[in-house]
Amino acid sequence: MKTTLVLAVLACVALTAYGKNVQVNDFLCDTCVTFASTVKKFVDEELPIEDVEKAAKELCDLLPGDLKDFCEKDLLPEVENIYNDVSKITPQEACQDLGFCDA
Repeated sequence: MKTTLVLAVLACVALTAYGKNVQVNDFLCDTCVTFASTVKKFVDEELPIEDVEKAAKELCDLLPGDLKDFCEKDLLPEVENIYNDVSKITPQEACQDLGFCDA
């Protein structure tokens, strides 16, 4: 149930950011940080990586058009890296390391 709620919130945040006239770099960074923050919540709840990967895939499937493409092509392949990193660094730092946010 918590997973569904977190995914719904992430989808709403991502769609809100997607609908605004924001620069691409800010959009990619904001989306990555939101995604990484959600992964961090799963890590904090001690969910296994397999469950996190499944939930992330389900989230990407819910998103429209270009947002779905970005999620599938750029964020999903990084779920394991984010999962391993967010216990040591912030979601913002994880996204900087991945190149989605400026330092």
